[in-house]
Amino acid sequence: MNEILKEVQVGAALKVGDACDYVCVKLGLKEHQDDVVTAGRIFVTGAQGVLGYRVAQRLLNAGHPATRIGYRHPDDLSNFAEQLSSKGAEVVHFDWKDKTTYASALDGVKIVFCVTPYTENWAQTFPKFLRACEKAGVEYFVKVSFYHARKENDIYQKVNFVRLHAACDDILSQSSIPYTILSASHLMSNPLVMHHAEDAGKGKEKPIVLYGASDGANINYVSPNDIAEVATRVIMYSKPHMRKEYTLTGLQPISDDDLAYALAKHSKRPVFYEDLPINMLVKKEEDGFTSVDDVDWKVRDFIGLEKLKATGLEEDATFISHDIEKICKRKPETIDDYLQATDLMTPLEKWIFE
Repeated sequence: MNEILKEVQVGAALKVGDACDYVCVKLGLKEHQDDVVTAGRIFVTGAQGVLGYRVAQRLLNAGHPATRIGYRHPDDLSNFAEQLSSKGAEVVHFDWKDKTTYASALDGVKIVFCVTPYTENWAQTFPKFLRACEKAGVEYFVKVSFYHARKENDIYQKVNFVRLHAACDDILSQSSIPYTILSASHLMSNPLVMHHAEDAGKGKEKPIVLYGASDGANINYVSPNDIAEVATRVIMYSKPHMRKEYTLTGLQPISDDDLAYALAKHSKRPVFYEDLPINMLVKKEEDGFTSVDDVDWKVRDFIGLEKLKATGLEEDATFISHDIEKICKRKPETIDDYLQATDLMTPLEKWIFE
């Protein structure tokens, strides 16, 4: 898929049918060409984030005729939203917290790619949005979820963030809309996004410290490029993927020390990882709180995931799924692969190289 982005801008050069022919060949789907989407709008939520942006970018570069992205303030676009708009994306007003924006955003939409918002009480808005999709006649819904969110009695469901995804996934699976759920492990982009507000704009000589509590365990990080490629493939060739759930993991686990080393190597900045006891990490993340039970919802999610990382479960070979390899016909990206592909990054990630 990266080759498509770098070599061809078919949206400007080819007719819709020809563009879809080209996409089939490049994705290895020529034998399934009759099933590839050739008409109907695709609505991408979260296009200001690392996954929504990548999926919209791939669809546009693959020449999809009608890609729509939703923004709370469409008249005040970010730089990367402007890039999508310049490639032909239709930008519409959409606010997860304002259900009156749903109908117009979904008008004429055939497929929805959904990255849920990470805001307080975010799971309460999902059922309302899904009902609006049913009412609008959406025919296919692709949702990003978290690793093992729907696996019964799984340890990851101890984290509220994962449980909420499971609840939303259950609602989707019981809806009238054919769906695909992409359950991903930790994103390689997470440290960059989390440190964007704090460290972007600092001089390159200023050290960047990543804090966590993984206690030396190896963690499974997956590239957002891989998730976006899987999403694009299931969107463009939906039939065999309908009512299925895929688990998307990285090639192999790495320690948070190794992650910091890779960031330092590629960005040419001093990047370090500091492992803290849970109680100290809570204090670091939310000044004034002294126990996990007292912290706010976002910190509680973060602490819960760090505690799971420290168990070492992600070091086990059974943690790794081969769904990316099966769908994309290649192995998942390594952390080095991800960090080298700066042309695919959002400003939330790219700041560390500037």
